[in-house]
Amino acid sequence: MSYELPAGLWLRTKDVVGELNLSKATLFRRKKEGYFKLGTHFVTTGPTPRANVLWNVDACRKVLSLWEIPEEKG
Repeated sequence: MSYELPAGLWLRTKDVVGELNLSKATLFRRKKEGYFKLGTHFVTTGPTPRANVLWNVDACRKVLSLWEIPEEKG
């Protein structure tokens, strides 16, 4: 089974914090708060908490420019 990632630049956590001008703590806090959604804004390389995270830079920038938590659909 393969998945296609949304278009855009995908970076590791250590690289994306510089691109987004955020600290690692703020990035993960925003993720926990619901700003970033799995599959759209980030993906993990495995099921464990220590798995690498890849971030979609463009999608994250869009959310951060609005500073609004996306509404739940459904």
